[in-house]
Amino acid sequence: MRIWFHRLAACLGIEDAASQSVRTVLETAALRSASIGIGTLDGVALPNPLSGHVVELDGDSFVISRPQEGATRRELVAGETLHLSIASDAGFHHGDVEVIGRWVDRSGAFPRYGYRLALPRILLHEERRGLHRVPVAFDLTPRASLFRPQSLVLAGEGTVLDLSEGGARVRVAPSSSVAPGEALLLKAAFPAVVPDLETRVAIAHAVPARQEGLVDLGLRFAEPPAELGKAIRALELRRLNRAGAA
Repeated sequence: MRIWFHRLAACLGIEDAASQSVRTVLETAALRSASIGIGTLDGVALPNPLSGHVVELDGDSFVISRPQEGATRRELVAGETLHLSIASDAGFHHGDVEVIGRWVDRSGAFPRYGYRLALPRILLHEERRGLHRVPVAFDLTPRASLFRPQSLVLAGEGTVLDLSEGGARVRVAPSSSVAPGEALLLKAAFPAVVPDLETRVAIAHAVPARQEGLVDLGLRFAEPPAELGKAIRALELRRLNRAGAA
């Protein structure tokens, strides 16, 4: 079905019209550090928190973090074509992508590694109930503390709002000014399901919260905590079971 749709799109000449939609999907995915899944061509690739996430959109290509298969890194080869799925609010998007090569960013406080992929010609959308960026503030009330990595001086305290395998969003009362690009140490304590976190992060974006004196920070993990993906799935399953029992 997927191959048939691609051929039909080419015959009708709608691929150029779809390119803007593809870019929009990838821009949103990069902003959210959306989960990805990688499979063989015409196979099934579901967004798996342990597979990786979208890092950024750059011109005619986009970047993903180094993907994992279980506890090991998966090596991608320049020129190979893969089937990729990207988690979204309403499900996930499927597309076939070509690997351009390795990617490294040394502009921040610590280097980031991944792979650069060519933009897919088209992305197909499928609905899926489970999401892998999950809100956690409502029923877990996790506490978050941010520290300067060298001095361990407190930079802010507050609450974790949501989690993905690539990062977190926190609402904090900053002890001093914070800005995008800064490197910090995040310590977060959860009462259940999700293990406590202590990991290096970089600020991806910072916006004032509605409540005066608080700031919402989008954080990217330097390295995703090993057990976080499984914990996110466990949290989702617990919520689904609880909803089914209601």
